[in-house]
Amino acid sequence: MLAVYLLHPILSGHRFPVGPDGPVYTWLARRATVTAFPDGPGGGAGVPALTLFLRTGMGLSTLQAVTLLGPVLAATCGLSAAALVESALGPNRFRAAAAVALTAAFAAFLAGGWLANTAMVAMFLTALAALALVERSWAPVWLAGGLLAAAGVTHRIFVLIGLAVLIPVIVLRFREAAIAPRRGTRLRDTAWFRMAIAAVGGTGTGLLSMVALPLEPKAPGDTSQDHFFRRLGLRDLLLDRYRERLIGDGARISVPVASGVGLAWPAVRDRAARSGESGARFLRDVSVSWAAVTLGGGIVLALTLWGPPYRLLQFAFFLPVVAAVGLAVLRKRRGSRWWIGMGAAVVFAAFSLVGWFRQAPSFSPEELALARRTGHALSALPPGTPLVFVLDTPEDAAAFHVTRFGNVIRMGIPPERIPDVRLAVGDPDDVLAGRPTLTGDPEHDRLARAYLREVEPLLDRSAVLVLLPFNRTGYDDAAAIGEEVGPGLVSLRGPLPPTGATPAVAPRGLTPVSVALASILLVVLLALLGWGWARLGLGGAPLATVTAAPSVGLAVAIAATLLAEGFGFAPHGPVPLGIAVVMGIAGHVAAGRAGRGQSFVPPS
Repeated sequence: MLAVYLLHPILSGHRFPVGPDGPVYTWLARRATVTAFPDGPGGGAGVPALTLFLRTGMGLSTLQAVTLLGPVLAATCGLSAAALVESALGPNRFRAAAAVALTAAFAAFLAGGWLANTAMVAMFLTALAALALVERSWAPVWLAGGLLAAAGVTHRIFVLIGLAVLIPVIVLRFREAAIAPRRGTRLRDTAWFRMAIAAVGGTGTGLLSMVALPLEPKAPGDTSQDHFFRRLGLRDLLLDRYRERLIGDGARISVPVASGVGLAWPAVRDRAARSGESGARFLRDVSVSWAAVTLGGGIVLALTLWGPPYRLLQFAFFLPVVAAVGLAVLRKRRGSRWWIGMGAAVVFAAFSLVGWFRQAPSFSPEELALARRTGHALSALPPGTPLVFVLDTPEDAAAFHVTRFGNVIRMGIPPERIPDVRLAVGDPDDVLAGRPTLTGDPEHDRLARAYLREVEPLLDRSAVLVLLPFNRTGYDDAAAIGEEVGPGLVSLRGPLPPTGATPAVAPRGLTPVSVALASILLVVLLALLGWGWARLGLGGAPLATVTAAPSVGLAVAIAATLLAEGFGFAPHGPVPLGIAVVMGIAGHVAAGRAGRGQSFVPPS
């Protein structure tokens, strides 16, 4: 599955992050090198922390580290799903392979941009694998709690949705816990008690750590079109955007949903799935609860606009997991239904992966090179000088293009100057005169008015700039009234040293060979960090340990980086790497001690 994901950037020649959010995660991580982690997309510091860990541990640039994350995180989601079915239902290589393929393919709806979601899913699925085994010992409890804590610092919104999935599963076990003392079982040894400790304690620890860590209160700047609409309360434009995406993304996801439901049906009807065995029951309860949260939450989001309703469908990872179980049931029966099931699985994977193969990097090397050259020039300005960039676009969905321009500019600006960046939208003459440039397009005009209100009080003491790729319609006017201080760069107002002699610093992307080798190396690195803890928490189950190890390694890398930050060390230095190595070795030692004289007993 990693190879499938790598085919797209390799064959298409993409050397930079695929998807619209690559620039966002890049500048968020760069910003964290000089200050606290910004409160990024989804309200989490996990992906910026992971990016800086990879930057040090693998000798990559920040941009190169982000480039690897989409394919690797998608493949890790598939591996985590295999760990879940192995832990809950016992060893079955075909079922595990099906879970990897279908779940990793389904992750394409997130891997093309929503990296925080994808990383959170990988850790959440492995936490479920550990929760399936909590009745055996306390080790799965601590593993699940740690993974949920790391998921919480990665995406605090979706970890709460994950907690909503788990609460009914835990509540269903309360009756058994209530009568357990009569049967001679201590309350703390019941599944209800241990699941509650792991779910509530782990999620709470993750969310509270976001308060305890010295995080910036919010990301400096609008990171997306949706972010801009929500910040200014533009509900009508937000509704239009959600409706447009629901039609487009809903159509794309409808085929995987339909084929996944068809594949899941044999699992629902299978006698083993309806049994009272703890693993099968746990997986059934999680799937039903997750489906209910997806359906009910989608209705709530459609009515309240708290978020895009289709995002819950993209988070419905119970579907590929149960579909893999259903495919394994059909394999045992053979016959025509088996071949129909294989065809449905191919359709599920192919239509899911369209979401990845239709994506491309959201910036060009020339855009980033100019932003870097501009950033080099701006580094000579006095600290705190507002940096106003006058942008404009004739395209539809103006807020999408303008926020993209802002993200690319922040990629090239020195990290300490990122909070000084301000955006203005319109013709340079209008901006300097304090007039909004109105085109009749509602989205463009609201954007122009809103940004002008924010920058107008700062214009007299700002460096006001126009970059050719980000304002092609107004660049000639800018050159006529300002000073062209370098190719593609005009200073309208304020101090700016000439940059003609400053070479354009071409961004260094990853070649096809290097992206493939680095991705494989990253999976191996994460697996080594997480192997011991996965083995300890999953009771030594061979295939479950192997498939859970990379997602546990994600949690180790994120925790090590945030611990270093919390104790005052640089998150991009050697200290996080050292902490991660110590944590990884501790897991191997603990697993070795716990495993002496024990062997794995699969679920009945």
